Amino acid sequence: MVYVIDFDIAAVLISIFVIFYTFNKKGLKAVSNRLFLALIIINLITATADIASSVRNSYPDPNALWRQDVWNYIYLAAHNSVPPLLLCYILSLLRFPFSRKKWVGVVIYLPLMADIALLFMNRTQRFVFYYDERGTYLHGSLFFIFYLIAFMYMATVLYVIYKGRKRIPPSKLMPLVVYIVLSVISLVIQMFFPKVLLEIFAQTLGLMGVLFSIENQDDITDKVTNVYNRYAFYETAPGILGGKDYSYISVNLPELTYYHTTIGIENTNAALKDVASFLNRSFKEMLCFDTGRGHFVLLGKEKDLVGDSKKIITDAFKRVWGKGDIKIKFPGRICMGSVSNSPVTTEELLLISDSGFEGNETAFLDAEDIINKHKRHILIESLISDALENDGFEVYYQPIYDRKSGLFHSAEALVRFKNTEHGYISPEEFIPIAEENGSIGEIGERVFENVCRFFNEARLDEKGIEYIEVNLSTMQCMDQALAEKFGKILDRYSISPEKINLEITESAATGNYMTLKDNVSKLKSMGFTFSLDDYGTGYSNYSYMFELPFKIIKLDKSILWKAYHPKSGAGEENLIILLESTVLMMKKMGYVVLCEGVETVEQKMVLERLGCDCFQGYYFSKPVAEEVFLDFIKVVNL
Repeated sequence: MVYVIDFDIAAVLISIFVIFYTFNKKGLKAVSNRLFLALIIINLITATADIASSVRNSYPDPNALWRQDVWNYIYLAAHNSVPPLLLCYILSLLRFPFSRKKWVGVVIYLPLMADIALLFMNRTQRFVFYYDERGTYLHGSLFFIFYLIAFMYMATVLYVIYKGRKRIPPSKLMPLVVYIVLSVISLVIQMFFPKVLLEIFAQTLGLMGVLFSIENQDDITDKVTNVYNRYAFYETAPGILGGKDYSYISVNLPELTYYHTTIGIENTNAALKDVASFLNRSFKEMLCFDTGRGHFVLLGKEKDLVGDSKKIITDAFKRVWGKGDIKIKFPGRICMGSVSNSPVTTEELLLISDSGFEGNETAFLDAEDIINKHKRHILIESLISDALENDGFEVYYQPIYDRKSGLFHSAEALVRFKNTEHGYISPEEFIPIAEENGSIGEIGERVFENVCRFFNEARLDEKGIEYIEVNLSTMQCMDQALAEKFGKILDRYSISPEKINLEITESAATGNYMTLKDNVSKLKSMGFTFSLDDYGTGYSNYSYMFELPFKIIKLDKSILWKAYHPKSGAGEENLIILLESTVLMMKKMGYVVLCEGVETVEQKMVLERLGCDCFQGYYFSKPVAEEVFLDFIKVVNL
C-alpha cells in the first residue's frame, strides 16, 4: 500500500510556521500557553513521524524492519499524546474549578496509559501493528482501541467546552469547536481511507485557527504601552500567584484624565509608554502588565525579587517621563511584596492595582492595608443595605446660634448610623460609600422624611425653631423627580416648605449644572430656601452663587480654623485677612453668613466682631438626638 503524504508535508510546513510565529511573538508564559506550544510541537513530531513511517511502510525493506518499527512507534506515541494534551489545554484555558479533582486526572491519564501499555505489549504480542512476510504494514486486532480512546477524549473535550462555554467569548469558543470537528471528521475519513493521511493536516489547520484567535498576541498586549494588558493579567496571574514562590509590584499613577486634557492624549501616552519601558527594563525577571488607567502590575515566579525595587522606583519617579519637549513628572503609589511575607490572590492584587490615588507625592503602600480597607468597604456597603431595610439610620440635630437674637432659631439635620454589632460608623466613612453605590439618594429621602415628621410631632415652630437645614446629596440634586418626592412628604406631615432650608455643597454644583438649576427652580417655586454649604473647600465658583437662589452661605470650618485654631488660637495673618474679607464680602452681597466649626469663645467673639450672622459648632452643642435637642432648646430659648 502506497500512502499519500502530501497532506502530512503541508502539516509539517504549517506547524513550523505556527511554532516560528509563536516564538517570535513571545506570548504569555501561562500554563495554557505552554500547553498550546506543546500541542504544536507534538503535532510537528507526529506529522514528521507519519511521513517517515508512511514512506517506510509504502516501500518496506525486510532487512531493516527495525527502522520501520522505530518510526511507527514514534508516530503512534506522538499521535496518541495529542488528545490528552488537548484536554489539558482546554481545562487550563477555561480555568475550570474542578481541574484539580482526582477524577479529572483519571480521565486524562488512564486512557493514555492504556495507549502506552498497548505500544509496549506490541513489541512481543503485535496487538497494534505487525508486518507480513514482505514487510507490509498491517493493523493488529487491538488497533481499534486507539480510535475508541481518541473518540473518548474528543467527547470529553466537547463536554468540557460545553460546560465552560460562558468562560470564554464566542469568538474564541468557535475555533475550539472547529478544531474538534475537523479532528473527528478527518479521523473518521482516515479510518475508511487509510492511504489518505488527512487527519494531522486537519488538526494543524485547527491549531492555526486557535493561534490566530485564542492565542493572538494582539489580544494580550496593550496597544499604547506595548506590555501585557488586563486580559493577559487575568490569564496569567492565577498560575503565578498559585505557586509557592512569587513576587509582585504594583505601580499606580494618578488619574490620567487631567493629563489628557492639559497636555493631550498623545503626550500622555508617550509618558505611559516610557514608564512601561522602564518597568520592563528594570525588572526583566518579572512580567509587566498594564491593567489600565495608568496602573501597572509586575509578577515574578520567584520570591525576593523586590529587594532593591524601592530604591529603583523612588529614583525613577524623581525624573520626567515622555518624549520630545512635553514630559510629565508623575507621582506614584507603589505596593510590593513576596509570597513569604505578603501572600495575595488575583482579585486582591487587581484591587491593589485599581485602588484610588490620593496625594501628590510618590509613596509606598502596604498591601494588607489596602485589602483591609476594601473588606471594610464591602462590610459598610452591607451594613448600609441592612440599615435601609430595617430603618437603622437616625437623624441628629446640631443647633444653630443666631447672633442678633442670641437664640437658637434653627438646626442642621445630620444622619447618624450605629450598628448593634459594629458600633458607631462615622458619616465620613459611610456617606462616601453610599454616594458611590447610589444608596445616598434613599438615605437622603429618609432624612428629609424624619425631619418633617419630627418638626410636626414636636411642634418645633412653637419652640422658636424657624427652620431645619437638610443636606442634599449630589445624587439628589440630579434627581429630576426630587421636587415631586419632597412635595408628597411635606403633604404627608402637613409641613410648609418654608420650614426646610436645603443645603447644597459646592461639589454638587460642579456636576450636571443644568439639572441642578432646574431642580432648584422647582423647589424654590414650592417655597424652599437654600444654603451653599462648605464654602471655601476648593470648589468655589461665584457663578453658582449668582445664578442659584442661595439665602445662606455656610463657611467651612477650615477657613475659621486656619485663621483662629481652636487649640492654639493662632493663625497666619493672610488667613485672618481671608476670613475677614470673606465675611465682609458675603455681607455686602446680601447673604446670611453662617460659620461652621465654632469651638471656642475666642472664635465666637471674633465672628461677632466681623458681623457673622449665625454660628454652628461644638462650642454651642454637638449634634444630638431628638430628645436631647428638645431639652436643649427648651433651656436656651427661654
